[in-house]
Amino acid sequence: MADFGRAARNALLAGFDGVQILANYLYLIAQFLNAATNLRKDEYGGSLENRSRFLFEVVATVLHEVDAKRVGVKMSPMHEGGAFAANDETLPTTEYAIRKLNEYNLSHLLLMGNTTDFSGTPLERLADDGMFQHFRPIYKGTLIANVNMHRERGNRLIAEGLADLIAFGRPYIANPDLVQRFAAGAPLAQVDWETVYASGSRGYSDYPTHQPTITSSEELIYAKDNTGTEQRARS
Repeated sequence: MADFGRAARNALLAGFDGVQILANYLYLIAQFLNAATNLRKDEYGGSLENRSRFLFEVVATVLHEVDAKRVGVKMSPMHEGGAFAANDETLPTTEYAIRKLNEYNLSHLLLMGNTTDFSGTPLERLADDGMFQHFRPIYKGTLIANVNMHRERGNRLIAEGLADLIAFGRPYIANPDLVQRFAAGAPLAQVDWETVYASGSRGYSDYPTHQPTITSSEELIYAKDNTGTEQRARS
């Protein structure tokens, strides 16, 4: 528990605006929440309330170091392989945890959509927009929607009241100027997956920014007058 508090404190000392507690995927907090991996017999195991205890002790520890308005939680029910395949406890546990997060007045909940196929699982109805339709009435604070987001879908989810903000992950890898591309309605560059999370600059810091195409009728000619000032004329 002390490690979480120390990490949060160090993040602010390093200049971060806030911290986000990762409570999904296959990591430690998710292992406590999952009835298939949490086989403890003490107060941290058994009932969904007990399995959620570790998450809320982490939240309390982080809030001792960082103001609640600078702390978020990232979680959602997921269907991964092996012991992390969705079971009958997956959705009730997540509902309980997210409902209880309302008590902490946090910066946000980052809710992930389905990253795998939910067909034939207890989470089937949460596929696509179903995740946000289900949890928006449960979480009363700022909800950020994530996974498979694009400009049109993000705008629609906000317009429909299913999210307050949209998190774009993968598009940012290949588009360091994603905001500007969205604003201009420009096409997005595609990710080179062979280089993702590898060492070196290739696929990390070498994606170019968008360069608008100028047609011949709109070509701009730049020249300098005799004072050295750049002038622009349309051809």
